[in-house]
Amino acid sequence: MRHAIALTLLSLCAFSSRSFAEDAPAAVAASASGDSFTAGLGLAYVPEYAGSDKSRVLPLPVLERTFSNGVFLSTQGGIGYQTKLGDFSLSAALGYDGGRKDHKENYFSGSDALKGMGDIDGSAQAVLSAGYQLGKVGLSVSTKQNLGHREYGSTYTLGVTAPLYTDATDQIGVGASAVYGDNKHMQTYFGVTAAQSAASGYRAYSAKGGFENVAAGVHWNHVLDSNWSVRSAVGLTRLIGDAADSPLTKRKTTPMLMTALIYRF
Repeated sequence: MRHAIALTLLSLCAFSSRSFAEDAPAAVAASASGDSFTAGLGLAYVPEYAGSDKSRVLPLPVLERTFSNGVFLSTQGGIGYQTKLGDFSLSAALGYDGGRKDHKENYFSGSDALKGMGDIDGSAQAVLSAGYQLGKVGLSVSTKQNLGHREYGSTYTLGVTAPLYTDATDQIGVGASAVYGDNKHMQTYFGVTAAQSAASGYRAYSAKGGFENVAAGVHWNHVLDSNWSVRSAVGLTRLIGDAADSPLTKRKTTPMLMTALIYRF
């Protein structure tokens, strides 16, 4: 979870960039073979955990290798396979969630606001996604299923992106998403058991399955030349339902920003 927040914005940037490809000559030339390697480094301003009232700036590495047969390796999407059938796209991947620490290990990890809540261990995840291109609008649905810790539950995400402005060097668009968490997921990240209440001081709280958050953002891809580009995004995430009412939630609406310098080989 601690890395997933930052990668949400990066994924929106990447998804929007792909959806603009038909209008951007440089992108068409780079992706014509279906085989590419992208590397980059960026910064992301994100909350310490979902619901935290404190944020920090984290380094954001970007690595993505795609093959013409549909196989991909990516810091944002894991290791998997993707295919396109007309206006439909499908993908399946093995990803990883970094979990959550109940104390501040260092500047990059954990939060002292969670003392006594116990750690949420990192876990391998199956990530399944489907998309549909409706004219200029990209629609998507995806799910993350925990494999290493089934007790952590699963999430389901609905997303939409649309272009605002596109030319040979700049692609600007908007994106929005809504995340649904099942009972196990919501209790893991937003619930407080009796034992956790005694250890942390937070009141006991049972979080039921439902929509966890909605998010919206603006993303901008600026092409510097045939190899270099800059991806940036700014957005807001709003916790809703039982996630918003959790005693762990100190701020319901959180701003997020990211920017990354990208090189395409």
